[in-house]
Amino acid sequence: MSEEQKHTLEERIAFVAKHYRENSLDVEKAWHKFASERHIRRVFRFPAWAKGMAAAMLLLIALGCYLIYRNNQPDWVLITSASGKVTEVYLPDSSHITLASGSELRYDAKSFGDAERWVEMKGKAFYRVKRLEGCPFTVSAQSTRVTVLGTSFLVREDVRNVEVQVKSGRVRFEAGNHQELLTAGMSARYSAEEQQIQVEKEENENLLSWQNRELVFRDTPLPRVIHDLELCYDVRITNRKSASDSLRLTATFRDMSLDEVLTVINQTLDIVLKEE
Repeated sequence: MSEEQKHTLEERIAFVAKHYRENSLDVEKAWHKFASERHIRRVFRFPAWAKGMAAAMLLLIALGCYLIYRNNQPDWVLITSASGKVTEVYLPDSSHITLASGSELRYDAKSFGDAERWVEMKGKAFYRVKRLEGCPFTVSAQSTRVTVLGTSFLVREDVRNVEVQVKSGRVRFEAGNHQELLTAGMSARYSAEEQQIQVEKEENENLLSWQNRELVFRDTPLPRVIHDLELCYDVRITNRKSASDSLRLTATFRDMSLDEVLTVINQTLDIVLKEE
């Protein structure tokens, strides 16, 4: 660079230094003015690798949200027993359940057996539960719960009551603030109207009559006869002729229709039992 060029450059620098004020130059504004005068449009383009990374991140976030949602959702298995049919069910823990006609059972297959075994039911079912220490088995029916480790028992629910009958082992029967421990041969009934649990210690040998169609009465009081008939044939029965509850019946019925059984009982006790 010649001496003359150096002198000219120094003069220009001195001029700029003399007149410059901090923050007085708005570069963005100057660019917009320059671009608008020349019809220039500034476009910022993401590089291809950045677009790919952003898409991958969005996909991972969406997948993570879905997995969190999916893991928090139950995976319900619903089993129903058609009218007039008894259904045999085996659960993942090898417990065996016999569902009566018109009954249903459901459970969350995703969590079943993790810390507990929980099933919900409607209708009537007989349970043979495999014993697993530290993993209780609970049956939920209406507002009641039956909890066991390993045993066999019957649960029957309708709009009025929930009934539990124990064939072997022990179960805990809970309803609201009420709780009863039942052992083999005992039964209990919870009334939604009375909100109480009534316990009976006498064994009922007609526990499985709805499966084998065999009813045995040995000097059995009339209220128990009616109860066992309802249990066996899954009906409601009323006595349309005034009769004392002290009446007792001794009889055995094997593979007979309800009409045939009612005819024999009515003639024997001189009463009028009818299906509602």
